[in-house]
Amino acid sequence: MENKILSLLDDIKKRKREKKDESEEEEDAENKRWRTSEADTKKPSHDDPLPPNKNNGLDMKNYSWSQTLGDVMVQVSVPLGTKKKLVVCDIKNTSLRVGVKGQPLLIDDELYQAVKVCESYWTLEDNETVTILLSKCNPWEWWKSVVKVDRGIDTSRCEPGLRRLHGLGYEAERHMRKLLFDYGQKCKGLPTSDNCPEVLQKFIVHHPYLNLPPQSK
Repeated sequence: MENKILSLLDDIKKRKREKKDESEEEEDAENKRWRTSEADTKKPSHDDPLPPNKNNGLDMKNYSWSQTLGDVMVQVSVPLGTKKKLVVCDIKNTSLRVGVKGQPLLIDDELYQAVKVCESYWTLEDNETVTILLSKCNPWEWWKSVVKVDRGIDTSRCEPGLRRLHGLGYEAERHMRKLLFDYGQKCKGLPTSDNCPEVLQKFIVHHPYLNLPPQSK
């Protein structure tokens, strides 16, 4: 009988030790989960806005962009030596597709906000950069991103005093604006600046945020 009692006591002690070990393991696991959760909360979320670059935009993997209140300029890098006829650039009211024929598109998504198609323009610079000028339908709203799928910027940090697009000089921007205006006129079947310079003058007056240099007026 005594042996049975001792055996039973040993069994009870053994069960207590096992239960204590299980409890400690559960506590360790809970502490680990808590530490992991705490660390995760400290990590910046992908949804957190990023600080804008000096041109009120952002430098992305495939492209960089900048903006004023009236326009968005997108510069997409393509393989050196790319010909204009190989460029895919489809600007629609609410979407943008950019790339090179035969290759995956570099941009193919819904725009952050609507644009005026006939007042938007693209060109190929130095056979390696597709420069796109998008005219905002709402000329007084900062864009958080070019396309909705991309991570946005903190628009509260944008500088409303910025007037020149992406650091362009007067002559470069004047040429870009003239191309933009003429392209829009052709879309509407109207005279270009060469045929009717006073129309360009009215265009400048009605788009004060463009801040064109005096010699372009």
